Amino acid sequence: MSRTITLEIIKVVQPIGTLYVSKITPDKLLIMSSVDRRRIEEDDQVLGVQRELRKDKVSQIKKYLSSVDATFPNSIIVNTTSENIVSETPTSLEIKVDENAFTIIDGQHRVEGFRDNPVKNFELLIAVFKDLKIDQQANIFSTINSQQTKVDPSLNLHLEMNNRVFTPKKMMIEIAQSFCLDSKSPWHNGIKILGNQANSGIISLSAFVKPLLNLTYPEQDYHLIRNRLIDSEKEFPNFNEFNYKSDRYIFWSFYTKKDSASVYKILLNYFQALSVTLEEDWLNNKSLLNKTTGYNAIMKLFKDLAVEGIQEGRLSYDYFFDKIEKLSSMNGTINSSNYGASGIKASNELYEEMKKTLANNG
Repeated sequence: MSRTITLEIIKVVQPIGTLYVSKITPDKLLIMSSVDRRRIEEDDQVLGVQRELRKDKVSQIKKYLSSVDATFPNSIIVNTTSENIVSETPTSLEIKVDENAFTIIDGQHRVEGFRDNPVKNFELLIAVFKDLKIDQQANIFSTINSQQTKVDPSLNLHLEMNNRVFTPKKMMIEIAQSFCLDSKSPWHNGIKILGNQANSGIISLSAFVKPLLNLTYPEQDYHLIRNRLIDSEKEFPNFNEFNYKSDRYIFWSFYTKKDSASVYKILLNYFQALSVTLEEDWLNNKSLLNKTTGYNAIMKLFKDLAVEGIQEGRLSYDYFFDKIEKLSSMNGTINSSNYGASGIKASNELYEEMKKTLANNG
């Protein structure tokens, strides 16, 4: 690489001053950038702009970059100094190639996603500031990350319905919608479906679908599965290379056959048995049973029963009812006073109490 790099730029004037919009390859940006992370010096003064790098977030980005249609349409925001600029014209900037040429103000995780991860045919948009003071950089970072509105997870799932391929998410969303809209379903009008003004629901679409997805495939494989679907768009792939354990990912084999009907029927049998056994709590706004806390607990119990049922070749309504009938002793007691209002701890306590109740009653 030459000792300088010339960027084609568009000058943009804003109240803070002039910035330069350009593009750069990830490998060059990695070589030329550093991150000013927050740190505490001996005098207890907090310095730096960026938060500590989250390895899990970088890992997620690397997996996303394996997508055949990966994109980062937003700019990586950097600062440089006059000392690093060799020459400037109305349409170009010549900058020294140095590890400290750029300080990343926003986008460190996206940039790190390319480290030791070469991705073909990928350029990054960058917005380059010049000679910003530390407090100005910190203000930009703070403003960007505090003013962004987090996308509702349920909205993300609704957007998945526009996916041109039949992903596991799409399958489970369709199943959830069927449970909500079917007048004979025990979940009728119990799930919050965007655009359906007829019901307010008890549980969000996202909360309902998440445990179903956890029983279908490892979340980190979403982009690998989607890539496989896109590569075989004319016919549904066999997924032979995905060797998931059947006692962990119960619904995977059904997905590979696009067998939504069987998944719906199995879950319907279970939910109907629960709605009869715990009728005082079922779809009762004062109960936790159909809210996220209770739902996560009953889905953990479902996994236990389903694994056993698959081994026995029985997943009928009668099978589930026989297995959980003794839970009737808990009917009307599944509330925040007994198990806490929300959270993993409350869900686990309810799940353990259900297992204990079934064990004690034979």
